[in-house]
Amino acid sequence: MVLDRIFQEPTLVMLKKGIEGTNRRHEAISNNIANVDTPNYQRATVSFESALKRARSGIGFAGKTTDPRHFDIGGAMMLEMVSPRVGIDNNTRFRPDRNNINIDEEMAALAQNTMRNEAFTELLKRRFEGLSSTIREAGATG
Repeated sequence: MVLDRIFQEPTLVMLKKGIEGTNRRHEAISNNIANVDTPNYQRATVSFESALKRARSGIGFAGKTTDPRHFDIGGAMMLEMVSPRVGIDNNTRFRPDRNNINIDEEMAALAQNTMRNEAFTELLKRRFEGLSSTIREAGATG
């Protein structure tokens, strides 16, 4: 029961969602790069940051449950509902073969996305290290 609450902590859920979003974006960018020479291919995009921000802004709001069968509303539940959205970029200019991939932009996006993923992962690692340290200290004194 205590572990369930720890893993539903909004910070942990937000970091997990950040990792999921950057992983999904990595897949889309990789597919874009792989299809740079495929006629009629339109680049895929992934968005999740704005949904994550909106959900995070609602963290202070949480409904009160009066029965164990009730669903939690607000808090981590709002973050848990965030999922990356995959879209197709129809706003860029097409090459003569109707492919709209710019390999330089995709490589830059891949590098930026990799750094974001590493940042989310590092923050999550630090959070778990802090929890682990707290558990060890509690075990040593208990």
